[in-house]
Amino acid sequence: MQTTITIFRKEILDTLRDRRTLYAMIVAPLLLMPLLTILPSHFMVSQMKKQEEEHIRLVVVGGEHAPELVAYLEGTGQVEIVEPPTDLEGALQEGDIPAALAIPADFAEAIAEERPVMVTISSDASKMASSMAASRVQMMVQSYAQRLIAQRLAARGLDPSVLTPIQIKSQNVASEEQMGGSFMAMLLPMFIAIWAVVGGMYTAIDVTAGEKERGTLEALLVTPASRLQIVLGKLLAVITTSLSAVILSVSSMYFSFRFFPVETMAREGEKVAFSLPPQTILLIVLVALPLVVMINSLEIAICIFARSFKEAQNYIVPLQFAVLIPTLPLVMVPDLAMPFVAYAAPIAGAILSFRDLLTGAASGAALALTVASSVIYAAICLSVAVRIFRRERVLFRAA
Repeated sequence: MQTTITIFRKEILDTLRDRRTLYAMIVAPLLLMPLLTILPSHFMVSQMKKQEEEHIRLVVVGGEHAPELVAYLEGTGQVEIVEPPTDLEGALQEGDIPAALAIPADFAEAIAEERPVMVTISSDASKMASSMAASRVQMMVQSYAQRLIAQRLAARGLDPSVLTPIQIKSQNVASEEQMGGSFMAMLLPMFIAIWAVVGGMYTAIDVTAGEKERGTLEALLVTPASRLQIVLGKLLAVITTSLSAVILSVSSMYFSFRFFPVETMAREGEKVAFSLPPQTILLIVLVALPLVVMINSLEIAICIFARSFKEAQNYIVPLQFAVLIPTLPLVMVPDLAMPFVAYAAPIAGAILSFRDLLTGAASGAALALTVASSVIYAAICLSVAVRIFRRERVLFRAA
C-alpha cells in the first residue's frame, strides 16, 4: 500500500505542475459551468424581452380593405405601419422588415356578411426577431377578431361568455423543490458524466503516454513496485483530478442556479427552488464514485497504447462519445420510463440514478443495482488496465 501511495504522490505532484490539467480540473469547471448554463439563458430572456418591447415595423398589403383593423393595430402602440417594399419576400429574408400582413379585397364584405375571411401573416421563421414579430401580430389580429365576436353577440343580446362555457385553470402540484430538481435532472447527470471523462483526461494521458514520451516510464517499471501497485497509484491520481472536476463543476452550476435563477425555468407565476439535501449529495457521490473509477480505468487502459501525448488525445475521443451517447437521451427526457434492468447498464444506469435522486423518484433497489453493477464494471476495467500494463509490447511500442 505504501508503494501505491508513493506513486500516487508522484503523479499528483506532476499533475499540479501541468497547467493543462489544472485548467481541466479547476478553472474550466468553475468558469465554464455558469457560462454554459446561466449566461445563455439570461441572454435569451433579455433578447426576448427586448423583442417584445420593440415596435414592429409592419407592412400591410391591402390595408385599404380593412381600415378598422389597421387602426386597431396602430392603436396598440406596438406597430409601425411602413410602406410595402418592391420585393416583399426579399425584404423579409434580408431582415429589412420583420413581418407583413396581407388583407384580401373582400375583407370588409366578409366581415359585414359575418362569414370567415383569411388574412396572411408572412415572416422569416429562421430569424427569431421575425418569428416573434409575426407571433405578436397574430395575437393582435386574434384580439381584433375577439372584439368583432363580442360586437356581434352584443347586437344579438348575448353575453360573450356563452362562447366559453368551460374555463380551464392550470394547477401545478409539484413543489418548488421538485421543479428545481426536475430542471437539474436535465443537466447535472450529463455534466457529471462529461467531467468524469474530461476532468481526469489530461492526468490519464500524462501518467501513461506522457511518461512514455518523456522516457520516465522505464524507470518506474524497474522499481520493486508491482504492475498492480503502479496502476493503482496512477489511477488514484486520475480519480483525484476527475472527482475534483466533477465536484467543482456540479457545485458551480448548483450555486449559479441557486443564486442567479433564470426566468425560463418555470411557467409564469411559478417558482423554482434549488436545494440538495445532504443525504441526496451523499447518494450522488456514492453512485458517481464507481462510475469515475470505471471511466478513469478505461482512460489509463486506452492511453497507455499511445506513444505520445498528442496521440493519446486522439485515442480518448471515442470514449467521450461512448459516455455521451447513452447520456443525452436520458437527460433530454427526464421522465422517460426505463425497465428496472436498465439500472445495471454501464453509464446509463448511473445517469438514471442521478436523475431519480434529483427528482426525488429514487428507489433503494434501483440504487443498489446501479452501485453494485458499477463496482463490477469498475473492477473489470481496472483489471483490464493492469493486464495491459503487464504487456511489454504495449508499454514499449515504438510503431
